[in-house]
Amino acid sequence: MNKEGNNNVNGSFPIFFFSGTGNTWWISQQITEALQEQGLDVKAYSIEQTTPQQAAALIEQAAGVGLGFPIYGSDAPRIFTDWLKELPILKEKKPTLGYVTQGLWSGTGCNFLEEVYREKGLDLKWSQEFNMPNNICLPKFALMFPYVSEPEKWAGTLEKRKKDVLELAARIAGEIRYRQHNDLISRASAWIQRGPFRLMHDPGRTLWSVDESCLGEKCGRCTRICPVENISMVEGGAQHGEACVYCMRCFNFCPTHAIHYWGASNERLEKKPAYQGPVKEFRPELICERESGKQEN
Repeated sequence: MNKEGNNNVNGSFPIFFFSGTGNTWWISQQITEALQEQGLDVKAYSIEQTTPQQAAALIEQAAGVGLGFPIYGSDAPRIFTDWLKELPILKEKKPTLGYVTQGLWSGTGCNFLEEVYREKGLDLKWSQEFNMPNNICLPKFALMFPYVSEPEKWAGTLEKRKKDVLELAARIAGEIRYRQHNDLISRASAWIQRGPFRLMHDPGRTLWSVDESCLGEKCGRCTRICPVENISMVEGGAQHGEACVYCMRCFNFCPTHAIHYWGASNERLEKKPAYQGPVKEFRPELICERESGKQEN
């Protein structure tokens, strides 16, 4: 944890995020509100609704910028890294907040992307990780990632995260540099976890299947909310392609629990509901471009 220096942040501060099942969406809303209370002009944008070119135009006019995503196996979702690669190089360096949401431990959080940020003109001044309710309710991972389905049991976690966000907002407004878990041990542990995850979820294959309870075109929600349009309807129901980013959105929001991971049974979901966001107000359509369309400059 490092604290130092002035960042001259005063003015607009757009935030761009990706969220699969609502955790990063919720944190982004909390950061937005906290920074607004500090006097900054802040708005949060889903990267599913905002092109990299549109984002760059907003960042060029801003005093600073925030970038957030959920951590998957100490790695960033491919949809986020692909979006970041397409972000035009900025004319001037911008003080940048990088934040991630996680279930247990992410190693370095977003710090492993620092070099990519720097190449784009994003000066990573603040980085923070937020532990959120676990959205991995897959039967195969029941022992590794204990899943709690009762929202009332998340209340304490969310209250703690609100306090963390207020502290972060005060650091940003006070121009205090803060980098969480940006040390050698954290980097090493993240590297150990990131390699196997990338190998297991290598693009070019799918680990998903559907059963006869799929409603097909009568429903089709999974095709509409998939962030990379990786699901199509064929005879017999939904079919996953080979571009999955494993955001868990289709699995958690399927109304009949017809989607299976590695062929495992979903019987457990009959006793414990799937994870559908940290608050009842969340629904994927809020951040999905196919409902709202791309943001205009």
